[in-house]
Amino acid sequence: MTSDQQGRPLPPPPGASGPAVPKPRGGGRLPLVAIGAAALAVLLGLLATVLSLRALDQANDARDIARAVGAGRPVDPPPATDAPSEAPTVPTPEPTGAEPPSGPTPDGSTEPSLNPQTAYKEKYVDERLTLRASCDSNLDIDLDKPEVRVSDGEELRFTARCGGNSSYFNLATGTKGSQVDAATLSAADCNERIDKGAIGTDINVPARKGVVMCVKTSLNDAQERGDTWKMALVQVTDVNDDGTVVLTARAWDIPL
Repeated sequence: MTSDQQGRPLPPPPGASGPAVPKPRGGGRLPLVAIGAAALAVLLGLLATVLSLRALDQANDARDIARAVGAGRPVDPPPATDAPSEAPTVPTPEPTGAEPPSGPTPDGSTEPSLNPQTAYKEKYVDERLTLRASCDSNLDIDLDKPEVRVSDGEELRFTARCGGNSSYFNLATGTKGSQVDAATLSAADCNERIDKGAIGTDINVPARKGVVMCVKTSLNDAQERGDTWKMALVQVTDVNDDGTVVLTARAWDIPL
């Protein structure tokens, strides 16, 4: 403070302020609180936006599934989020004796297709048949019973030859067969050999010792007689000097 010449204090100059007023404590925190509140509001806004987009995606998925179901199209399963659940166990069907019919046979009947699981039932074993005929004459062989005769209903026809010519066999019409290389085949083996190497009725199979044939009887003839359908294995076990031929036959019933 200044004074005049007499020592009296002079008033303060114009514009001069009095003593400094202290600033209120804590006034610097308000801007920080405002900034924090604004950041939290932005974060909440972003979270709300993400949730809205997720809900929109789910709604679109539900709409697409509903449209696909309405149009009859298959619907892809949703992606797995947790551990995959085990698929339900589907029981395996039991094998049946014969598959569905595969179409008409040459004699007009419908013959089922056989498979490796077909349950054949043994009909007879090691039946001995003796074939004795004059030159250029025929004998019919019925493998259902079995027996040798000259009437109809045969599965094999034997033709006797003389003068150095070999006698032979032919399959009957409606019968299927194959010349094979072993007399120990099962019924299922015979069916496979016939499927993969059947011979026609015009093929002459020589009546020589050791010759083996698999023969599947005519289903149509068996049904007309009220008999069972059969698979047979025939082996030429002997050929004598007089032209007599001896067969050994085995047969199984084929289930229908």
